[in-house]
Amino acid sequence: MRMPSNATLGKIVVYGAIASISGVMYMRYKIQDRIRNTQYFKSALQTLRQHKGAVSLLGEPIKETGFDLADDKKNNCDGQKAQFEVSVKGPKDKGTIFFWATRTDELGWVLDRLDLEVKSQPDKRFLIKKANNIEY
Repeated sequence: MRMPSNATLGKIVVYGAIASISGVMYMRYKIQDRIRNTQYFKSALQTLRQHKGAVSLLGEPIKETGFDLADDKKNNCDGQKAQFEVSVKGPKDKGTIFFWATRTDELGWVLDRLDLEVKSQPDKRFLIKKANNIEY
């Protein structure tokens, strides 16, 4: 039995690595896509886009540009409570939204709080929405 050449083994390693990395990236995309389609995520972005102050700071259209799945302290959901930091941008500025949501039996997911921080004013965080009797 003849052993494959080093060049052949090298190609196998490279193609295997590309396939593995592609698989991980696809899984990450699918998880992020599933989160983007949740009621709490859509509600946070809709609230941001409808807020006149946020539109004034960021411009229109406001686009979501991602969140870090690896940071489970900032981005997590346990089925009853959700908390996320999401990068956003508009034609005027870039920023981050911070939101918290709670799931209720009567209403489903309810957005408890939504804050906006913009790059041009890093010392400020703008309160976009705050639910009654919720403390953070």
